[in-house]
Amino acid sequence: MSFSLPQAWVLLLPLGLFLWKYGRRPGPPMWLRAALLVLAVGALSGPELRLGTAGSDVVVVVDRSASMPRDVDRTAQELVTLLEAQRRPGDRVGVVTFGREARVEQSLSASGSFGGFTRPVDAEASDLSAALDAAGALIPEARMGRVLVLSDGRATGVDARGAARRLAARGLAVDWRHVARPEPPLDVAVVSLDVPASVAVREPFQFSAVVQASAAVTGTVRLERNGRVLVQGPFDFTPGANVLPLRDLVEEPGLVRYQLTVEVPGDGVAENDKGLAVLRVEGPPRVLLLTNQPRGTLAKALGATGMQLDVRAPFRLTLDALDGVGSVVLENVDANTLGEPGLNALAAYVEQAGGGLVMTGGRSSFGEGGYRRSPLEPLLPVSLEMREEQRRAAVALSVLMDCSCSMGVTVPDGRTKMELAAEGVVAALTLLNPKDEVSVHMVDTEAHEIFPLSPVEDGLPLDEVARGFSGGGGIYVGEALRVGKGEILRSEKATRHVLLFSDAADSEEPADYQRTLSELRAKDVTVSVIGLGSPKDVDAKLLQEVASRGGGRMYFAEDAMSLPRIFSQETLTVARATFVDEPASLEGAPDLPLLGRLPSEGLPQIGGYNLTYLKPQASVALRTLDTNAAPVLAMWPRGAGRTVAFTAEVDGPFTGELREWSSLRAALEAMVRWTLAGSTPVGEAMVRSERQGHLLRVTLDLPPGEPLPGALPTLVLLPGDGRTAPVERPMRWEDEDRLVAEYPLEGSGTWHPVVRLGSRVLRAPPVALPYAPEFEPGSAKEGLELLRAVAAVGGGVERLSMTGLFMEAPESQGRWALAPWLVALALAVLLAEVVVRRFLSGPRVRKAGATTVAVPRTTPGVARSAPAARAETRPAEGAATATQGAATPPEPAPKPREGGVDSALEAARARSRRRLDR
Repeated sequence: MSFSLPQAWVLLLPLGLFLWKYGRRPGPPMWLRAALLVLAVGALSGPELRLGTAGSDVVVVVDRSASMPRDVDRTAQELVTLLEAQRRPGDRVGVVTFGREARVEQSLSASGSFGGFTRPVDAEASDLSAALDAAGALIPEARMGRVLVLSDGRATGVDARGAARRLAARGLAVDWRHVARPEPPLDVAVVSLDVPASVAVREPFQFSAVVQASAAVTGTVRLERNGRVLVQGPFDFTPGANVLPLRDLVEEPGLVRYQLTVEVPGDGVAENDKGLAVLRVEGPPRVLLLTNQPRGTLAKALGATGMQLDVRAPFRLTLDALDGVGSVVLENVDANTLGEPGLNALAAYVEQAGGGLVMTGGRSSFGEGGYRRSPLEPLLPVSLEMREEQRRAAVALSVLMDCSCSMGVTVPDGRTKMELAAEGVVAALTLLNPKDEVSVHMVDTEAHEIFPLSPVEDGLPLDEVARGFSGGGGIYVGEALRVGKGEILRSEKATRHVLLFSDAADSEEPADYQRTLSELRAKDVTVSVIGLGSPKDVDAKLLQEVASRGGGRMYFAEDAMSLPRIFSQETLTVARATFVDEPASLEGAPDLPLLGRLPSEGLPQIGGYNLTYLKPQASVALRTLDTNAAPVLAMWPRGAGRTVAFTAEVDGPFTGELREWSSLRAALEAMVRWTLAGSTPVGEAMVRSERQGHLLRVTLDLPPGEPLPGALPTLVLLPGDGRTAPVERPMRWEDEDRLVAEYPLEGSGTWHPVVRLGSRVLRAPPVALPYAPEFEPGSAKEGLELLRAVAAVGGGVERLSMTGLFMEAPESQGRWALAPWLVALALAVLLAEVVVRRFLSGPRVRKAGATTVAVPRTTPGVARSAPAARAETRPAEGAATATQGAATPPEPAPKPREGGVDSALEAARARSRRRLDR
């Protein structure tokens, strides 16, 4: 027996003393009260009986990384099925899969069967340590069992033996089964492509490549720079390491990307046949202007300032494209043209790498441009919220959500597409005005009403929307539009809109959609479409036609993570409340001098602006003179970088007098130069980066004699494509002037290290990893040895057969809680004590000789008569004399004087007698 709260037994001593002093009663009631006290304290202590017949838990950990055999899913499912067939009563089986991250495919189950792998994993890495920790978290602390690993042992990340030790401390052993590709007879791999950290423009330089060959063979080598072939020809490889000397000269600053490819007949591992390297070509910081008007007012104004200006149309941004850029200027750019990874990359570039950002206004910028709920929104000095006073007219909105089976697919962060879409709809509904009306339906092969067209002020069941479900089949577009028409035409609002969300690869049965859309347009109802996918998907043209015929907008969400942002963007666009299209005069604000010598008089009138609100602690240089008093030019430092928001349109139909303003060029130049100041390198500290295999090593050399930093610098690793979150690691001292940090890279691509040194930011040269670390040259024996070492920590064994695994697994100790039974018994004892005391226990009998006649005390100073004195000392005459003759009743004792000490004492005695007589 065990107790969850054994300290409760200490209460027996004070409670027992209390019962003895105030609750004492002779006979059975006293014993029952004592038993009641013991039972109550015992229940409070949480007693449990432990039984060794509760079965065992076995978690199967499956490696699904790129280095595993292609049929690993089938093999793993067969093994799990064999395990499930061996379960005894109380035994449970769970499944954890892993690549770069660990996923729980099946929680511990005592019945049923494993239905296969459904959760996607990033196959470019295999973090066995994280998978073992996930298996340990799946098994409750009170249970026993084992962990079975199916892997080739080519693990990346931290040493998995640490996780095995944590499992062993709980008595959980790690068994293993080696599942690997056959070892190829020939493998030629590009081990490294070593380029200098940086070079100057037109500076000749040499670099080299190392190619590992398992046998002598002749192959073809091709070297490319930014897609242009520099070298191509045959090469004779010898067994072992082969060094290839190379040279080049670059004439433009920026980041240069080299790729070396080796083609050899019969190569058994094609994944490691290429090498990547990036080279930073130094030059002055550039200004990257993204605009749809390359010859417009803004491009001409910045070009005349003498700054290094790179004018490009909006594109999918990466950190590679931003290397060497001091500031990015977005002129009326829609967020969707940058891509969700591009928005992440731009946010990391500003906040982590110390870059600058300038955003100008227009119909495709700020709120209506899709930046609300984007990674850039927290970086802007203005808020993109929509307030009550902005609304001009009420809106009626009918939302049609695809809930087909494809919406149940999970995304890399573990959520389903349906959950992200529901989050987007909830975000859109929170932007509506109380006078607006809205309905929400989910549609697969039929419509499922979440709630009909209802006023927002009556309250919306947002929790029901957030619990969106995934049904079956594809979405029937025709049925969805018919339902939307029926709902929206019930409204009399001035603006009526239908929003269809559908999978661009699974939209079916359009039926009479053209007729439905014609009827909606005839009633001044517009229809927009959010398609999950890309314009290349099979049903993309149908969705584009629906948006075109419906007079609305078409959005493609190639990344499901962008859905909340796109839903908010469409709602703001329909409401048309975040852009003021009327002329407004300007006035200089107190922070205008931060931008230099700009005139505060003679400011132009602008034709329109994006209505935003100044964030706390942000600086404002210009604002409107209308009733909004809205910021037009605001700035603030954010993270390591700086951002500027200019909400007026520089070149467009709402520019107004701004185009003719004599100080326009000076103002635009001041904005950009203010953001460039945040990216200027400071001090003489030197930061370097190098890659050894998949291990990144970054060093920071401090100038001799410089005061030591108050806090240790940190390494921030930024992914070049923006698809994963930045990673931060502390640096450690290697000698008195050098700090170092190491990090295992877990996937292919480009990585940009940034060192934070106090308030300074130092950008290290970027590094590239050409292929997943698991494909580095090596033998299968290395993975085998790792699995053996992990299993040896806790006494695990190799499992060539699944037979007997549950028999060898330790039994969990079942727990039987006794507290409910003790409480029930205590209630029974309480009832028994009441019955015994009331009906089976006789009244208390006082001793006859102890009975005296109570005589009140006399008032001091008043003499008592002799008969009265004798009556005080005379014993009571017994019951016989008291019952003789009712005509002579005993004389009642005089009442004590009210309000005196005697009355209080007598009342206390009476209460005591009543308690004892119970």
